[in-house]
Amino acid sequence: MLNSHKANRPTFLNSQCWVTLALVVRVRLGSALTVPIRSWLLEESGQRGKLWVARQLMDSIRGQVKGVRLLIDAWFMRSTLILPLLEQQVRIIGQVRRDTALFLPPEPEPKRRGRKRKYGLRIDAVVLEALPVQEMELLLYGKVQRVRVRSALAVARFLKGVPVRAVWCEMFLSDHTWSRPRLILATETELSAQQVVEIYAERWGIEPLFHNLKRWWGVANLWQRSKAALELWMQIRSTAYALTQLLALQLWQSFPLMAIAPWRKGAMITAGLFAQWLRIQFIGLPLRDAYDPKSGQFMMPFPGQDQRLQC
Repeated sequence: MLNSHKANRPTFLNSQCWVTLALVVRVRLGSALTVPIRSWLLEESGQRGKLWVARQLMDSIRGQVKGVRLLIDAWFMRSTLILPLLEQQVRIIGQVRRDTALFLPPEPEPKRRGRKRKYGLRIDAVVLEALPVQEMELLLYGKVQRVRVRSALAVARFLKGVPVRAVWCEMFLSDHTWSRPRLILATETELSAQQVVEIYAERWGIEPLFHNLKRWWGVANLWQRSKAALELWMQIRSTAYALTQLLALQLWQSFPLMAIAPWRKGAMITAGLFAQWLRIQFIGLPLRDAYDPKSGQFMMPFPGQDQRLQC
């Protein structure tokens, strides 16, 4: 949103609505790590909404990541986003509203004239109650949770008849009652109900990531004058965060711990240690002179004595 247009006030951008594409990576201890890839600030006005931005973000990684599986919440589970991604062989798991129109696959019919039936019996409350219930304990959202699920192979009307694996999931609450069922759809029909719930639970990592973007990385306090400068600054912060996290995930065995922090011998190699190592490597590089404003290109400088970067 723009600041109020007063005579003595600049029109600084105050970031309010972001769409972020993040990558979920399995780490050594079995938990999931969420790192940001790209964040897009929506304009104050215009026809480009969050669904359009989500499509552009997915197109930006096309060909860079193979075997993509997209985890999204109920707001983004729209046919205008899902159907084009299915044509690109993207696997999708997302939560939808409980009243979403789902149907059983149609029963085999004898040959007759006209189009074949696309939908069978609608899955209403009566059909849902007749589905078998599975109760299990799963590691979800950082702790072991008692859940019960119902599952069925269904046809989604909002996806124009695309077959999906529908899973209704309930969690056992602290007051000894079951939560309201959450409906999760997966385009991979061969997945079991347990696999769908466990994979979709990894999407929760985007929530603390948003918290870091807003609070610790300064989105609420940035005062860049243009949208392009604001997005560029957030991309630099996101890339720096992702780089240190991935380095700690992949290169922890070859990290020079004795040269960086010898007093932490035997400790786990963390992203903070890699950030400290990167700061040491970049001290003395004339980074401000490496950017050519005329061509808009950045050339990695050679080590030198840049007094402006000395600590």
